[in-house]
Amino acid sequence: MAKTGMLEKLKGKRILLLTHENADLDSFCSAAIMRELLGGKKIFSSIAVPSHINEQALHFAVSQKISFEVNPSLENFDAIIIFDFNDFEQLGRLRQKFQALKKSVELFAFDHHIIEKRRIVKGKNAFIDPNCVSSTQVLFRKFWRQFFKKMFFYACVGIVEDTGRFITSNAESFGDFAQCLKNSGKNYADVLEFSRHVAQDDEKIAFFKAAQRASVSDFNGTVIVTSVLSFYQGSAASKLLELGAHIALVCGAEKNGTTVLSGRAETGFMGKNKFSLMRHLLIPLQKEIGGEVGGHSGAAQWKGNTKPEEVLERCVSIIKARLADARQ
Repeated sequence: MAKTGMLEKLKGKRILLLTHENADLDSFCSAAIMRELLGGKKIFSSIAVPSHINEQALHFAVSQKISFEVNPSLENFDAIIIFDFNDFEQLGRLRQKFQALKKSVELFAFDHHIIEKRRIVKGKNAFIDPNCVSSTQVLFRKFWRQFFKKMFFYACVGIVEDTGRFITSNAESFGDFAQCLKNSGKNYADVLEFSRHVAQDDEKIAFFKAAQRASVSDFNGTVIVTSVLSFYQGSAASKLLELGAHIALVCGAEKNGTTVLSGRAETGFMGKNKFSLMRHLLIPLQKEIGGEVGGHSGAAQWKGNTKPEEVLERCVSIIKARLADARQ
């Protein structure tokens, strides 16, 4: 089988399992699953993060006693497998080193985001499934016959984290999660332990600002909430979704001058309206004003140089046009 061949291909090589910058639970758990898969075939590998790992992923790594390296020396490896991203933008301080070495090492990618033209890994070494809600789900679907309890548990953690505890999810992810949980020997509370996030004071202030500045549009029963915020855009959008928005969009100009838009969409709304943030909002937005996009149907991000207010105005216009077309 192709998936067995991929693992066998790595025998005898020095392998790096690399998360994206500011590694989250899905990216780190995916790397942990692959390390177990390779270890089962007596293939040694190392997990690394470019420079930062978030608090939940760090808690997970410490509690599960999973070692990892920060800012690794890429030239020490023959093969590099990247998880939960396929874009140089997500490499942080490793970007230049990676670009210089990419032709001298074998590259593989496991990701669940929409495939873009500027991706790092292409062809048969790119295991990308935008229909999955997490990269751990991608790994589960390809290698589940080789999973054991620990790996099923890691898959659960990644799925719960990347769906925001199933706020953005689908029937297939619920089914895969149930199968993973059943085979993990754990219960749901064990999984939730790692997805809990205690907001710091500055993050809480950001949430209050996002709510205070929020603009609400009710378009034929669809609640679209937009807000302007220069930091924590993704977290703020998730909070606005929890407060009842069907679509939450938070946009702001960061310190480096780049405008960042983070969007979140509620699962029930997406299913009912066959709506995808990437396909029906950010890709059309990119065609109109340029910039870079990444993400999936329920959580996505745009980066560019357009003013936040204009970005949000265009977004609302695109969404309303899409909903109007869908209901005709």
